[in-house]
Amino acid sequence: MQTAGVEQIVNRKQHVVEQYGEWTAHNIRLADNVYTISDQIRGDEVLARRVLQIVSDVLKNPLSTARILDLACLEGLYAIEFAQHGAQSVGVEIREENLAKARFAKEALALDNLNFVQDDVRNLNSEKYGHFDAVLCLGILYHLDAPDVFDFVHRMAEVCTRCLVIDTHISNTKEVSYKYREREYWGRFFTEHEPDTTLAEREKSLWASIDNVKSFWLTRPSLFNLLAHAGFTSVYECYNPPVWQKFEDRCTLLAIKGEPQEVLSAPSLLAAASKDWSENSLLGESPRVRSSGLRRFGRILPAPVKSFVKKLAG
Repeated sequence: MQTAGVEQIVNRKQHVVEQYGEWTAHNIRLADNVYTISDQIRGDEVLARRVLQIVSDVLKNPLSTARILDLACLEGLYAIEFAQHGAQSVGVEIREENLAKARFAKEALALDNLNFVQDDVRNLNSEKYGHFDAVLCLGILYHLDAPDVFDFVHRMAEVCTRCLVIDTHISNTKEVSYKYREREYWGRFFTEHEPDTTLAEREKSLWASIDNVKSFWLTRPSLFNLLAHAGFTSVYECYNPPVWQKFEDRCTLLAIKGEPQEVLSAPSLLAAASKDWSENSLLGESPRVRSSGLRRFGRILPAPVKSFVKKLAG
């Protein structure tokens, strides 16, 4: 397939905009001086750099040999980026407006190794989609309600052979618990749509869920546990490459499917290995730091108070 001429791309882009509206997030270079939004960095490109680097670092083989799945791919940036590196990419998106823009960019860039599918990500399974070296879950997990959010993680594990990259909001408070497959998970509910909105109105809200009026945001410990229960052997939070405007309730996680290892020098760990993170596991400063701070503070206190502080410091 030959890349379309610049004038033809510009004309076709205008037609897409007239029919489906402007691009809302994914800024993609289509040709020299032709972008889906502009020649200025918009933000998602920075996350794309992070995700690209993560997957490249984790996979043993070149990206040109990899199969990549981009779930709820919006306007297609991430699937397109991996396809440009030679990967066999599949993007799944339910909204026609987003899908039309993604398919236009695919055609403008002549990416025969890229396929976009209109589907609800909750329908994901290996029989329908096959298996992938890397699965991208970028900005969709926190739009799902319980129990769909738990089921979705297990479905991603089913199709993933090596790594899963999740970029998501999390709950910093444990407000409500939910039981799934006899396990308890904590988080909070978030309003996606007003309860009295119609399905048509929800579908037009491009930055919200497709139908559910609320979503369930997992706490960090519960998300870590859920990934382990789904079959991922290790989970890492990613900081580099950096993403600008980092919020404390948003994180990028890398979950890897490997072979569980036994620590031969400590056989007793076999029993402990199955323990979950508790919701109180992620604590603040260490006792050593608290102790040090109390001792420093104690130097300026009267003798009777110093004695009390010494007991606190241990």
